[in-house]
Parts: sequence; C-alpha cells; structure tokens
Amino acid sequence: MSGTALILAGHGSHVSANTAGVIWRYVDQLRKWGVADEIAACFWKEAPAISQALDTVEADDVIIVPVFTARGYFTSEVIPTELGISEGKTFCQGRQIHLTPPVGEHPLLQSIVERKLREAVERYDLAPDRTAAAIIGHGTRRNRQSRDTARHQARQIRDLNWLSEAVDVYLDDEPNIPSVYQSTSAENIIALPYFLADGSHVRLDVPRALGIADLDGVNHVQGRSVYYCEPVGSDGSICQAILELARETGRPFAVRNDAGKWSGFPSAGRRALLHGLESGTILQIGQVRANRKRIWHCDSRGDSEAIDSPGALRAYMREEPFRPLATSADLPTGWRVELAEPQDAHAVIETVYPGLVADWAAKTRGKLVTETLKDIGMRQSGMFKDIHRLPPNVIKTALETICGNCVRQPTWWRGVARAGRQLPCRSACNLWLSTARQLGDAG
Repeated sequence: MSGTALILAGHGSHVSANTAGVIWRYVDQLRKWGVADEIAACFWKEAPAISQALDTVEADDVIIVPVFTARGYFTSEVIPTELGISEGKTFCQGRQIHLTPPVGEHPLLQSIVERKLREAVERYDLAPDRTAAAIIGHGTRRNRQSRDTARHQARQIRDLNWLSEAVDVYLDDEPNIPSVYQSTSAENIIALPYFLADGSHVRLDVPRALGIADLDGVNHVQGRSVYYCEPVGSDGSICQAILELARETGRPFAVRNDAGKWSGFPSAGRRALLHGLESGTILQIGQVRANRKRIWHCDSRGDSEAIDSPGALRAYMREEPFRPLATSADLPTGWRVELAEPQDAHAVIETVYPGLVADWAAKTRGKLVTETLKDIGMRQSGMFKDIHRLPPNVIKTALETICGNCVRQPTWWRGVARAGRQLPCRSACNLWLSTARQLGDAG
C-alpha cells in the first residue's frame, strides 16, 4: 500500500483516562480533517503499544509525532527504542519512517502559554505588576533536556515584561514545585501546568505539591493567592502544532474537512475483517459481535444505546470507570453501532480494541510474530530491563492477575493456553510488565 500515515505517540496511564484521552481527541480531530490516509495513536502504557504501532498501519510513508511537552527520556530513548528507529528519517522494511521533534518544542506553544496567562489575569482581575507566573513542567532526572521547553517558556514570558515574575518549576526535578513560594515574591501566582493531558499529574500531583485544593478559584498558600490554569494541552490549536511538525517532513497533510466519521483509521487487518463478514454470518472478536449492518456487545440483552461516533464509543468503553487495559474481559454492555457501510466495521472494532485487528489478521494468515519476555528485557534500559529474569512464581502470578482477565491469549508465553480465546497477544503489555515488576519488587 502506498499513502501516508500519521501516528501520535503518547505516554498513556494505568490510573487516568485523560492521559491518553487527550491524544485520542487529537486523533479524532485529525481524522475529521482528513489530513492523512491513516491516522493512529500509540502509547507506552496503553494499547496500541508503541512497539507495535508500525504494524497497525499499511502506508509506505509514516510520520510519528511524539505528543510530549519536552524532549527527554521518552522522546529520545523510549520511543526510538520501542520502534526500532532513530530520530529524523529512517528506512524500515521498505517504508520511510519520520520521527519528528515533540509537540512541546513547536513555537505555537509559546502563544498558548501567553494566552492562558492573559486569560487568567483577565478572569481574576489581577494586577500584572503584582502577579507571577509559574510554568510547571514534569522534568526528569534521567534526561536534563526535559526542562528545556518549560525553562524557555518562562524566559519568553519574562521577556514580554508584563508580569512581575516568571519562573519554571518541576514535578520530578529541580527546582521543585514548592520552591515557587521562595523564588517569587508577587502577591499573586498563576500556576500553569506545562502538560498536554488533564490527567492525574495535573489533577492530583501538581495541586498537591502547590498545596492547593481549588482548581477553579483562588487558593491562599503561605500568604499568597494562587490561581490554577488548565494545562496547555487543552488548547484547541494543539492539532495545528502537530500538523506543522508533520509537514516539516515534506508532506502536505492538507486539511479537507470532508472525511467521514469512521474514516482515517489504521488499515492493517481491514481486508481480513471484511472478508470474514462477507458471508453474512456473525463474527465474534473478543466480547464484540459484528455483521455487515451492526456491531454490539455479545452479552447485550434487550434495549441498547445506539452510539454513532468514535469519540462517544471510546468514552463509553474506557472512561466510566476507567479501563486501562482495552482488552480486559469487562467490556461495558448495553450498546450498539449501526453501520452505514460494512467497511465501517473495522473502524468500530478498532475503536473498541485499538490495534487488535492487525494481530488477529496476522494470526489468521500465519504471520504473527511474538515477542518473548527475554526480547523485551534485552532491549529495555529502564525499569523493565531483564524483566525475563523474574522468578517463575512472580511471572505465573502476573499471568493469572492480568492475562486471566483478558480476552487475548498470551501467545508470547510458552505453555499458556486458555480455552475459548482465539485472539492473540504477541507481547506482554505494559500493565502486565508493571504488575510483574511490582510483584517482583514486593517479593
């Protein structure tokens, strides 16, 4: 297949739907604009995994945009390692792969920061000469570059010379967040999270470090008035920054605004799925049943809610309550999707089970390549390095805990067979790896 694919690479979370949720909203918008033949997402902690992202698309030209606020450990080490590529242009298995700089480095972020600060000044009727800005980044001691973008944003605000002070502080680095009360003297502080997702860091960790409880009003801490902003990623122009980074590779990524709501999905496995539906029989994948006219939960009884968009379907599946493992055997019931066209079935199942159809189709062709724990442990440099050396009892417990509640067959682990499960899992997911590591550390 020729064509162009655009993949957004993010972090994801085991505790918050919003961390990956913001990236899925970007994906939905880019698909609506019709900017590429295939538009997908991949994550470190959720599905589809970064390591499997290239197998979900069929385009010959693939552009990967890291949806991170800074160049750091994940953008410089994790993403390239998981994909088996380097930053810039790489040729891999006959395809041209481009890995762009992270979104947080795009100049448009500067205007977003300034706009959010000015909106806070206006909303709370603050005197600029008695107000300081705190640009709050994540940071990491594993990569000193992670502070560069937040530091740059604070410097740009200082250069504008309209607030009394502007400093950069970090959740996981120095200067830390509480130091803002010593490094500034203004009576008012606007705290702006330089994060993309409105996840647990923004909602819990940063406010806790600031010592504030009210995220929508005034807080009084150490004799100061503190006002909290939404993260920069909530701004609607982030998709424009993503597009401009993608266009720097030389591809046009023209906005058409004429795409159907179920178009622009990654296409690996689509033909096999549609072939399975041709006979008019009901096809079951995991807890989902499909025919050429409708898709529904296999246990649905009586009336069900009709869902007609990817965003609404995704929210139904993963947000209330949050399901960090898309293939866990607790898929919500009581829904259906009526298909305008049979080919939309692939996009619907891809929304419910991101990345699964590609592996399912590869297995039906006898082309599925599994990745052993040793493969993972040997390529990792972080917490999962040598994960394959965990004691057998720890691995067994993790298999029972995570794989025991999954619709996939853990084909990556020898000797494990679960009756009735035909869907393959070719590599241990991040939730399994994290659980196994925690069990190993506890033991």
